[in-house]
Amino acid sequence: MRTRVMFCVGIFFALVIMGLTGATRPFLQLDLWLDGRDGPVTAQANALSPVIACVNRIDVQWRVAYDRYKNPQPPLPRDQRWLKSLNDFDDSDAFNVRDIQRDVCGQGLTEKLELLAWQPELARQANEYVQALTHVTTTIAPTRFYREASFVSSSQQPSTGELAAIERVSQEYIGASTALRQSLLSLDAAQRREQLKLIEARLGRDIHWDLLAYMIQARETVDVLDEAMKNRTLTPQLLADTTAKLQQAWSRREPWLAPRTGGFQNKTDAARDLWLRIGEPGQSYLEALNTLHTDWQNHSEPQRLSEDYYAVTRRYDGLLSHYNRLARASF
Repeated sequence: MRTRVMFCVGIFFALVIMGLTGATRPFLQLDLWLDGRDGPVTAQANALSPVIACVNRIDVQWRVAYDRYKNPQPPLPRDQRWLKSLNDFDDSDAFNVRDIQRDVCGQGLTEKLELLAWQPELARQANEYVQALTHVTTTIAPTRFYREASFVSSSQQPSTGELAAIERVSQEYIGASTALRQSLLSLDAAQRREQLKLIEARLGRDIHWDLLAYMIQARETVDVLDEAMKNRTLTPQLLADTTAKLQQAWSRREPWLAPRTGGFQNKTDAARDLWLRIGEPGQSYLEALNTLHTDWQNHSEPQRLSEDYYAVTRRYDGLLSHYNRLARASF
């Protein structure tokens, strides 16, 4: 018994010393070792999570900003709808991309992948992404890239040389981002399915299983629509069937939202808080899908359908950002 106590005390002091000296690599090794004891899937998901967090917090807004930069639109009226749209995303307290880069997209992004000796090609792509992101953030001043998704304010007019530099680093970023996202999508989808099996084997189809199953279905919904759009095979029936599957996964949240009893927290509170956090964005995502289906059935103009489809993808991105913000803090 005394030996076990001494071992625990030794571990405690080792962790304190590593923390005081800033020795992060031993922490990462210990983190991966503990996850590995839970299962290879857990350790692999841990190694992927920093890369996914970086891409999630920058890439969507960056691409929206670039699209608006290339295709300028009249500014939206500063009305209630505009004010509400500012809450569509909830994935960072940072105001510009350079702040987020310092927060989660540093040079140590792939350290866990490298320690695990897993997916070396993905690690290479992630490092290229970080380099391309650095080129973007040092070419486009922070004041030109806010979360409201704009490169250049109305009072700023870049010179011809600045415009050429912006385009050069933007194309470099888009190439690196696209390659990394394509690799991440298949890996992340496979990881989520394995995690779902692990949860079911250990806990059954509990609140955690329903939450993860819903987020998987939310991702599959937008993937199905995107693939069908590219192949010109999207039909109102496919849209309706895909939306119905998402609605079914969404409806499973209801039993878990009953008011808590007792004053102590339990192991399901974090998952319940997540269900509550994504309540509004999840409902908005479903409403956007239903609006697209209704307008299609009513033979609306192509421009209206295009706007509806954009709303679907934006609502999914917003849902993901709200989910990620709390999930990073809770799990």
